[in-house]
Amino acid sequence: MKAVVYKVNPAGWALCRLLQRAWPSCLCTRLNGLSLRELPAPPLPGADWVRCRTLLGGICGTDLNIIAQRQPPNSILQAFSSMPMVLGHENVAVVEHLGPQVPAEWLGKRVCVDPSLGCRQRGVSPLCPQCRKGNYGACESFWGPAGGKCDIPAGTSIGYNSATGGSLGQQFVAHVSQLVEVPGPISDEEALLTDPIACSLHSVLRARLDDAAKVLVYGAGVLGLGVVACLRATGYTGCIDAIARGPNAALAKTFGADEVLSLPPDRRARFEAIAARTGARMHRVRFGNLMLSGGYNLVFDCVGTASSINESLKWAASRGQVVIIGTGAGGRMDLTPVWFGELEVIGAYGRQDEHYDGRRISTYALVHKLMLDKRIDARRLLTHAFRLDQWKTAVAAALNKRISGALKVAIDFRQN
Repeated sequence: MKAVVYKVNPAGWALCRLLQRAWPSCLCTRLNGLSLRELPAPPLPGADWVRCRTLLGGICGTDLNIIAQRQPPNSILQAFSSMPMVLGHENVAVVEHLGPQVPAEWLGKRVCVDPSLGCRQRGVSPLCPQCRKGNYGACESFWGPAGGKCDIPAGTSIGYNSATGGSLGQQFVAHVSQLVEVPGPISDEEALLTDPIACSLHSVLRARLDDAAKVLVYGAGVLGLGVVACLRATGYTGCIDAIARGPNAALAKTFGADEVLSLPPDRRARFEAIAARTGARMHRVRFGNLMLSGGYNLVFDCVGTASSINESLKWAASRGQVVIIGTGAGGRMDLTPVWFGELEVIGAYGRQDEHYDGRRISTYALVHKLMLDKRIDARRLLTHAFRLDQWKTAVAAALNKRISGALKVAIDFRQN
């Protein structure tokens, strides 16, 4: 099979870090550890596993953070991944081969594979405390085999380990518990958005909305637009402001934002705009530092940079909530607002078994239900699709969204 493989070359990585401004395309070369390779299909790790044929594989922001070197060289995420790894965890696929303990009816099914590799997938017994609760996105066994019967190396999910493959390859393997059948009315293109929408939905369900009259969604990429859509889909009726620009601003409005803020680059002007919108008071301190009294009851940070997180913390009202979504680049943080404003800071990563409408349901299945009920329309989020042999063009489009106009970029294996 053919697949996009990543294996870091320390010397090449350092050289690309120096050269990427002058030679951006170096990020898609072997020098940066990235290449299209011919590989054997990954073997099934256990009798209750399947092999899937990829239909569409999405390029996630986490993939881009790795490729663009946005994570520091000493990122703790290295403890929870293994190389060489076939990138990609956003997927729509067909089940083509079954392990002997997998029910026969899965053969030929069109599925979205929930990528998390927790205790159940690794064959760990007893399950860790989080997996017992259904919070498998926070599993404590991501670091490796952990005594499980399946010899799966470190990795949070498919696409981030050296054994299962990923959805930027023609085939990958998955545990039967990861399979979520795609309902017939949902197209391949819409189903591909299941994972990013699930991440947005999970973050919304992590927050307390009952006393959040004013919400700010910081960022209007796929995650931010998904948060706006999921807030409305799950019944939130309060005020939603979104920070967006360009064509994404119109989409944010379509998905349910009351106001779309296009903030200027000047820091003081940005704080003044938020203060004016929320009725907060702005305070200036030494060396250009700024703070607000007042602000939003709930802020979703969907960008994950040091700048966005610092502003999200400062734009939340006292006793408010800040939800930080996905895998950001991080950086130096001013944590004064956390203790001074007694903020509740919530991390949201991946997906789980959600508590929703009085029952337990996987995030993926809930996304599909909301799609079928026409409460979420994700079809406009997939803007670019390329053949596998065009993978470098696909990555470039995803890395340079301002130029390409891309929201979600995918590799279309149906064309190969």
